[in-house]
Amino acid sequence: MPPASRPSFELTSRRVARRYEGLGRVIGGLALLPIAGPFVVSTIAVVLAQVLGDSSLDRFALTALVSILLGVPIAFCLALVSALLSTTAFGRKRPVRVVAGEDGLRLTFGAVERSVPRAELRSGLVVSALRVRVDLHLRGGRVLEVQVAREREGARLLAALGIGPAERRVAVSLGGVNRELVAGCVGMPVFMGLWLVTLGAISRPLFSHAPLVVAWLVLTLASTWLFRRAARRTRVVVGSDGVRVERPFASVWLPYTDLTAVQTRGDRLLLSHGRSEAAVVLRTGEDLTESLAQRIREAHASAVGSAAPRGAAALERRGRDLAAWRDELRKLMAAGDYRATTLNPEDVLHTLDDADSPPDRRIGAALLLRIAGYPEARDRIRVAADATADDALRTALEHAAEEEVDDAALARALR
Repeated sequence: MPPASRPSFELTSRRVARRYEGLGRVIGGLALLPIAGPFVVSTIAVVLAQVLGDSSLDRFALTALVSILLGVPIAFCLALVSALLSTTAFGRKRPVRVVAGEDGLRLTFGAVERSVPRAELRSGLVVSALRVRVDLHLRGGRVLEVQVAREREGARLLAALGIGPAERRVAVSLGGVNRELVAGCVGMPVFMGLWLVTLGAISRPLFSHAPLVVAWLVLTLASTWLFRRAARRTRVVVGSDGVRVERPFASVWLPYTDLTAVQTRGDRLLLSHGRSEAAVVLRTGEDLTESLAQRIREAHASAVGSAAPRGAAALERRGRDLAAWRDELRKLMAAGDYRATTLNPEDVLHTLDDADSPPDRRIGAALLLRIAGYPEARDRIRVAADATADDALRTALEHAAEEEVDDAALARALR
């Protein structure tokens, strides 16, 4: 259960810098436009030329297609800018006074003072690279790098901000951004040529058949999307209740109740679990291996593992529809006073925060808090939602915080 208040923490950092991962992703998404744009325009022109019988559109289509030769180097330049913004931290090396607290982060360098509101901070991770730093992920895809003297300082900074392992999940993308960008920029011209040759073997000239030109466009875009998707980085989400590993075409959910060991071997992280003998192996890179392993261990240790309160099973859904479940929860309150039952407010809060509790029990605790009008119920439920790595459970808890939970959200959370 998160504390009601946290002491502030101060340190002097040798360097505070920013990375613009969100802007880098936007520019990376735009990198294919100089290639895909003329290709789409050319296809539309060919179709219109045959529908309208206008030969000038055929010449325009050919001109648009040839302009792709200029679009390829432009796409690579945009990909380079995207990689630069996503991986490079911008900031001068100078002492910065850092104060972290419930209100957020306050940075003082010289006579200049800047603040980062707590609401802007999404997650954080202590990274043990050549120089230990804390990566603070802000809204809008920005990352604030705060250099610290030792890992303990970084952990205290996260705790003061309330984004430690027990309070906020953290998402880490493994590998560089270049692979996905290059896959898109290289894949599209290659697949254009491949499908041109393939379809050209079916009918020549290809441009005299609009359906084949449309097929050329669709097959090229679909192949490029799959190729780029296959090159996507693996994403690891560490929450208070488990670890979710999102690969390009699959996702693995490892609750802490199944996780048996967290091991590091060079640049690889091994997550052993009780469901099979094969461990989940992640190529994390030397900088992130130990940092990510430590975060998982800390979150695992922070998971509430004490015995469930007596009567907590009454919060479970047990196959009832949402309306019947709410009615039963109201009955637990004994005419509005759930202290008269075997469950007291502390028991309900404990169940909400208990990462080992079944999802429907935690959702039931959230619903009961809202029905009972418990003070700060919305904030406590949102903290629990922010900490979980289970997307479906997080969505259901967020809906419960606003009293907007529905059967669809419940079905996804309990699947």
